[in-house]
Amino acid sequence: MKDIAPGHSNVVPAGRVFRGSDRRATLREGLQGCGEYGHSQTAGRFYPIACVALEVTQRCNLDCTLCYLSDRAEMTYDPPLSVLFARLATIHSHYGPGVSVQLTGGDPTLRKVEDLEALCREIRRLGMRSCLMTNGIRASRAFLSRLAAAGLDDVAFHVDMTQERKGFDSEIELNTVRRNYIVAAHGLGLRILFNTTVFDGNLSDLPALARFMRDQPEIAFVSFQMQADTGRGVLRERPDSITQSSVMRAVEQGYGTPLHFDAAAVGHSGCNRYASVLTAGGRAISVLSHQRLVQQVIAALEQMDRSADAYLDTRDSVRRLVLRRPGLALRAAAHLAGCVLRLGMGLLRGRVRRQAVFIHNFMAADALEEDRCASCVFMVATGNGPLSMCVHNAQRDLHLAMPDKVDGPMGTYWWNSAMRDLSRHPELPGLDSPEQAPIKKLKGQLRARRQNRKGKS
Repeated sequence: MKDIAPGHSNVVPAGRVFRGSDRRATLREGLQGCGEYGHSQTAGRFYPIACVALEVTQRCNLDCTLCYLSDRAEMTYDPPLSVLFARLATIHSHYGPGVSVQLTGGDPTLRKVEDLEALCREIRRLGMRSCLMTNGIRASRAFLSRLAAAGLDDVAFHVDMTQERKGFDSEIELNTVRRNYIVAAHGLGLRILFNTTVFDGNLSDLPALARFMRDQPEIAFVSFQMQADTGRGVLRERPDSITQSSVMRAVEQGYGTPLHFDAAAVGHSGCNRYASVLTAGGRAISVLSHQRLVQQVIAALEQMDRSADAYLDTRDSVRRLVLRRPGLALRAAAHLAGCVLRLGMGLLRGRVRRQAVFIHNFMAADALEEDRCASCVFMVATGNGPLSMCVHNAQRDLHLAMPDKVDGPMGTYWWNSAMRDLSRHPELPGLDSPEQAPIKKLKGQLRARRQNRKGKS
């Protein structure tokens, strides 16, 4: 496994080029090249990418102790809508309809709600899915209602102890915040997701937090994201106690059952671990407990897939599976029925829901691994096309300074994050040094150092 320096920009081509009509080929070949395209792999087999982040601002209303943004982030301007629309068009041309676009930042709710409505409408027009990634502070019910009406599909709330929210001393106490956010989004037709950064300060809370997530029927997707030494946060190197194995064990302890994280793969196993769970009335059962059956269903769905250039049409493929492989379809249905029955008394206390559980292992900026970058399923939209999230985080200032080219009816314009508006001139200013910025524009390590120097003077 080869390590690469964060300054290298040729790890993954900024704009992945697909050959012919097979948009899945690049990801599939990346996974094949590092021995990760086994019988359980879904990436590159059923979809060309898992999701693409569209960063609509670098501003944030928190100062997390772990943050992937750079020292310069608060000094940059938000991309104009024309730039963001051009990036959406690029995402669509690379991956086709069906891709999930994450409206993120910074915190996207710091932009005008009208801007986010326009982006949701455009994503819906292009046949893609939209997800608002937010810390939830400004995501009121009225705010979310407007976005839902404009076509927003999902809302992902990031809540954890790295955010240092006042008055909360544990992840368990933060469940009050999580419940409030669920209430704000419930009933709007939005899929509700929760993200948690796992670090030394909350590892012991993880089982209890996982139990809380299990017992919230409104939550469709849970992501536990392991600490990574990247960005501007004051916390740096991940402690040895935090590994994929330790996080999986803690999550399984909270769910009260084995979750079979190795049964179905979503990209590189060093990056992502995935489980699918049925929950009801405080109980959970893994859907993926029969690994051989899972592999047989994956192989059969691949044979039934008629949309091999973009995203699997699940309903059509399942219908064809029932017609062409009735024996396998019957065994799969019997397995699912057995999973439901194993919920036992939970069936008397609540409705059966399905929940996806992910463990995400992002890389440190100075320890990027080439095979993982080349098979990344989590991309960021840049002016030069999609780029691996870990590579982007390691090179963030480089891409903030890079110009976007926008072609329109009035001609060609240029923009980078050092400019408020579009320019007709391709020679754009570079980013200012954060060392010269006022302290109110600084967060993370640089702010802490500035405050420390001030305290000593």
